[in-house]
Amino acid sequence: MKLRTFLTAVLLFFTISLLSQEPRYIRHKVRWMETLYSIGRKYKVDPKEIAVLNNLPTGEIYRGQVLLIPDKDAQKSTYIEEIQADTLAVEGAFLPEEAEDIPTPCYYFERTRDYKPVLSLLLPFEDTPGDTGFIEFYQGLLLAAEQMKREGMQAVVQVYDWDEETTDQLLSSHALDKSHVIIGPVYSPDIGTALAYFRDSDTKIISPLDSRSEVWVSSFANFFQVQPPLDVQQEALLKYLEPHQASVWVISEEGERLVAPGIRRLLDKNVISYRNFSYDVLKGREVTEQLKHLLEDNPRNQIIIASQNQAFVSDAIRNLHLLSAYEQVPIELFGLSRWYGFNTLDLTALHELQVVLPLSAYVDYTQEHVKEFVSRYRDLFHSEPTPFAFQGYDVASFFLQALYQYGPHFEDCIGALQVPLLQTHLSFVRKDPDHGFTNTGVRVIRYKPDYSIELLP
Repeated sequence: MKLRTFLTAVLLFFTISLLSQEPRYIRHKVRWMETLYSIGRKYKVDPKEIAVLNNLPTGEIYRGQVLLIPDKDAQKSTYIEEIQADTLAVEGAFLPEEAEDIPTPCYYFERTRDYKPVLSLLLPFEDTPGDTGFIEFYQGLLLAAEQMKREGMQAVVQVYDWDEETTDQLLSSHALDKSHVIIGPVYSPDIGTALAYFRDSDTKIISPLDSRSEVWVSSFANFFQVQPPLDVQQEALLKYLEPHQASVWVISEEGERLVAPGIRRLLDKNVISYRNFSYDVLKGREVTEQLKHLLEDNPRNQIIIASQNQAFVSDAIRNLHLLSAYEQVPIELFGLSRWYGFNTLDLTALHELQVVLPLSAYVDYTQEHVKEFVSRYRDLFHSEPTPFAFQGYDVASFFLQALYQYGPHFEDCIGALQVPLLQTHLSFVRKDPDHGFTNTGVRVIRYKPDYSIELLP
């Protein structure tokens, strides 16, 4: 009897012990500017544990996402009680069965107290007309640095006037040589000169504005081209095409030898069937009847106007708008990024045709972090932020976060970096280990019949 009582007590003890070891987790809702590192630091948990528990192979998180956080001190109920309203304790959560197969996310950089990365900015201030926007770019960068300081990052920001000294004097200066990241110069030829000076260093050179700098990507492994190339912007449209449910058309100007052939090659490469229609803009209204005959019997027509010629684009939109508005021909229209700057296009036609455009930059003023930036910019500089100001903030925010999370050699982890930006989407890829990085991030917008503009996912 005593033996049975003893065994029962032992069994009860081990049962209580096992139950007491049942894992407890905290449910955390991701807020703006939070990273796995900052969340791990908040709860004193290794970010890799959070990544594995939540099946995050790349370590990417987004605002509003709910993460399970291991509770390292489940006995202290006061710790749970202090968590904010949208952070709740979860009893009995468990690791997913496939967790062992999840690749290890990119390791976070172990920063020391004296870690102060150096970011340098090269802009042509001195001999530049006041309306070029470089001052606004600098102001946006300052706000990004201020934001990072509030996040706990200590960085050294150096600013140089590209026109103040000779190129040799500037690029060979000892202070610039200490840079971890150099944003600039602005123009493609100057970028080439800077690359020559830093070819054998670990300094990252960032081209923030000039799309022509893409030519240098194959020349320097630590070069980052921010402006996405034209073919990347065009390819962003493909996911909105539905060739199995719609007739896809490419409309182009007769004799056009640059844009239209490139789009056709892109469609062929992705095995998207399409039909061609080309015409001379001088034919004018004769084209409307031809288009009607080709399109009216199709239940859906998805049309790409493959042109950057403002006169041709304007004429093609006019013809298609007439067919859609008066003949009820079903038309879904797709265009190119340069259209956004055309001032002769019929705004009513763009909205009624619900035109879809890929853009390298677009600001959605309904976003809270955009509103916060605009308010802060107004308070400090007593003016409205321009696209240059937004761009300065975005570029600086992204690369300061890269230095903060992954250290000076962040290029190895650049694919895992997610930063909430204002007008751009930065997603860098490298085609070859000896090449630099090209941004493949594009923002796609759609004009809506209510005269608003929608930012598509």
